[in-house]
Amino acid sequence: MLSSNAKRQKLSKNRSRLATASKCVSKQVGAVIVKDGRILSTGYNGTPAGYTNCCEHWDGEYTKDHHEWSKTYEIHAEMNAIIWAARKGISIEGATIYVTLEPCSECSKNVIASGIKRIVYNKAYEHTHSEVISQFIKDNGVVIEQLTI
Repeated sequence: MLSSNAKRQKLSKNRSRLATASKCVSKQVGAVIVKDGRILSTGYNGTPAGYTNCCEHWDGEYTKDHHEWSKTYEIHAEMNAIIWAARKGISIEGATIYVTLEPCSECSKNVIASGIKRIVYNKAYEHTHSEVISQFIKDNGVVIEQLTI
């Protein structure tokens, strides 16, 4: 049986592998929702299925205009994982979400509203006011922690 730390490291590798499916020219982010040792749902950042991918729109190059375009057209990894679970009728109440990048304020609100009770992330997100968002998450009864491997 794997120790708690070994399980966390294994999930970290899974979400990192999942992030490589992202077609974003800026960041490749993956999310895995887990409960009772079972993977319930996964997601990565990208446009809705069938829409032009970020890498196609920007010809594989990051530009200063990307962030604004992304806010309009791309779905974050956390939301894709939550949406997939909802579409398939999978309850994520009380689950943990493992994410390669710290959730933004919008994703944080949706994670709270979805019933997820714990957020574990790898890297800080430069567009998030970490202290404010982390406190907001904690004030809503959700644990948030940065994974150090």
